[in-house]
Amino acid sequence: MTSSGSSIEETVHRGIRWERSGDGSIRFFDPDGEKWVDWAPGIDAPPRPPDWEVSGARPPRPGWRTAWRLVPLAVTVLVVVIALFQVLSPSSNAVKKEAAATAATLGKCLAQHGTENGHPRYSPDPVPCSSPSAAVKVVQVVPSNPGSPLCPSGTIGYEELYPGVQYPHVLCLQPVQQGGIK
Repeated sequence: MTSSGSSIEETVHRGIRWERSGDGSIRFFDPDGEKWVDWAPGIDAPPRPPDWEVSGARPPRPGWRTAWRLVPLAVTVLVVVIALFQVLSPSSNAVKKEAAATAATLGKCLAQHGTENGHPRYSPDPVPCSSPSAAVKVVQVVPSNPGSPLCPSGTIGYEELYPGVQYPHVLCLQPVQQGGIK
């Protein structure tokens, strides 16, 4: 349905009213905004009527430095930086867990579970001191940082390695005899 009037051509295409003036400018009626909108390359518009397509005209692309191109790039760089930071920095949670686990063994007994490189290996889980499997009692827990105090005399230092903890605490152990501590 095309009508020609005083130099304005009107048509309806896919339910949208279109107008084209004699100078070639095109506009359409936006039913949502209830107003006429001038068509230009690159705007969000419904499909133009057939034969109203501008031959060879492409909508202009935004420049490289516009926010539409830099924001996704910046977000990607930020995500990569955060990921690298998380991978390269040790988790402080492991240090807190190790400190809490070793502090919880203070005053409790541990069972021996074999040996490693000729040294006894102890279970990280405490057992009752009256149990026949109790081999040692934890009498003190000291940090293993450089310059930290040593275990008191008459005790054996034992260090359980934890992933992500550079300086695990040292358990100062005293042998247990059946019927009491030696």
